[in-house]
Amino acid sequence: MSTLGQKPATQHVSLQKQTITGNGGTSYTLQQSVGSALDIAVFVNNTRQEPTTAYSASGTTLTMTGVVNSSDHFYVIFLGKAITTTGLPIDTVGTANINELAITNSKIANSTIDLTSKVTGVLPAANSQTNTPAFQARRSSNFNFSEITVTKVTGLTEDFDTDNNFASDRFTPTTAGKYAVTIAASMQGVNNYDMYNGDLYLFKNGSQHIKISAQGNASNRTHRYALSQTAIVDMNGSTDYLEMLCYLDTQGTDDGKLVGNTISFSAFKLIGI
Repeated sequence: MSTLGQKPATQHVSLQKQTITGNGGTSYTLQQSVGSALDIAVFVNNTRQEPTTAYSASGTTLTMTGVVNSSDHFYVIFLGKAITTTGLPIDTVGTANINELAITNSKIANSTIDLTSKVTGVLPAANSQTNTPAFQARRSSNFNFSEITVTKVTGLTEDFDTDNNFASDRFTPTTAGKYAVTIAASMQGVNNYDMYNGDLYLFKNGSQHIKISAQGNASNRTHRYALSQTAIVDMNGSTDYLEMLCYLDTQGTDDGKLVGNTISFSAFKLIGI
């Protein structure tokens, strides 16, 4: 015959028992602490004793009203403590039953996390780090400069500047760390047709940090030399600064220019290193 109502859970907990050898007296020690006589069931010769009348209990002390001899079959069932035996049925624990602080990193194996299907939305920055400060600046018009003179590239316009660290064509990041820095431009002569060497520089704190060079016979001043490079630069987050400079070395009289829309200067902070 089937039962009505909710089917009781089976095979998941059991009560704990302690067998005690009588000593001819009334005082005995329990294997675990209890709050009162009502937390245990005491049996003498398989007859259950009445709590608070036949015995009292507090902490680990059990006091019987009458003596118990070694020949008596004497045991205690702890009613206030259940011990796991086979595991809970799968339908007895729901999400609402799990304490939000119970699931810690040590309980989650990396191999059990399916990032492809389970992780959605915008992920938080790794270890609260972001790739900022960051900026990018460009110049749309030509930048003309004199030959045989290392010249700072000016007139750059920001595309973005996350922390307002780019000003007066200089990047001074306010967060210490390593930065990926890129400089790029196309260079050519503007007056004569002489052979020349062209250089593009990244300066740190007023001194050369990177030099990119191009060399050729400019038989036509419209010949251009594309220069670009990315470097990782360590910045102290307070006084260190970066600038972009250029140089043209000719064998005649031939000023130089960086061609508009090819000129760019950018950087961002690296994380994890």
